[in-house]
Amino acid sequence: MQKQYMIAVCDILGFSHLVQMSPLQNVVNDSFGWLRKSLHHSLHKRDFPNEIPKKSDFLGNKHVGIAWFSDTFLLYSRRDDKEAIHQLIQTVGWLLFETMMAGRMIRGGISFGEAYIDEEESVFVGKPIVEAYQLEKSQQWAGVALTEKAVERIPERVRLGVFDDWWVVPYDVPLKEDKTLQTLAVNWTWGGHSWWRVSWSESKKLPDESDWVARPDVCAKFVNTKAFHKAVCRNCIDDEQE
Repeated sequence: MQKQYMIAVCDILGFSHLVQMSPLQNVVNDSFGWLRKSLHHSLHKRDFPNEIPKKSDFLGNKHVGIAWFSDTFLLYSRRDDKEAIHQLIQTVGWLLFETMMAGRMIRGGISFGEAYIDEEESVFVGKPIVEAYQLEKSQQWAGVALTEKAVERIPERVRLGVFDDWWVVPYDVPLKEDKTLQTLAVNWTWGGHSWWRVSWSESKKLPDESDWVARPDVCAKFVNTKAFHKAVCRNCIDDEQE
């Protein structure tokens, strides 16, 4: 149907490397299977599924629709109203939080505008999809940022980032080539996590020199993600001081 949508396009970071290095069955059942469980949980906000949800299990939410293509998934508001947009932002926030806690990081962009979506025929076309995709690819962290059009659709009083049920916060989002974008970012730190810290590995808090040589792009994304957590998390701000 052709109408106005708030649309999120998200990508699983490191998925291509995972597919190349792991048995396909493990990727389907473990990594991608867990992501589908988390996506279902974030959408419906019920008990975490024991079994990998089927496509039909994602139906039934009156506010948010979902589609996915390999390592990319798309979420869209079913209506152009405050409640549907609120639920889409909150769903992305839940998903981002859960993947952070599990060490499976995603990156995404959110935009708003006219699009044509036919869920039954898997047709998804429109400028907000392209804009969200382009913003997703331009970022240098694990996180989700909003385009200017998406920010304008967020209630003005919410843009200050003080309402925990909206899961957005103003932030200078890190982009590639050492650039930044001043916009709203999805604030995944609203999820309760007093026991958890952003660490490079079980044995190292930060990447060392050898890590920067071997995987500079991954290290940069990690450092930028950790900086976001340190800057905005109200639960951990004291513990994250270094």
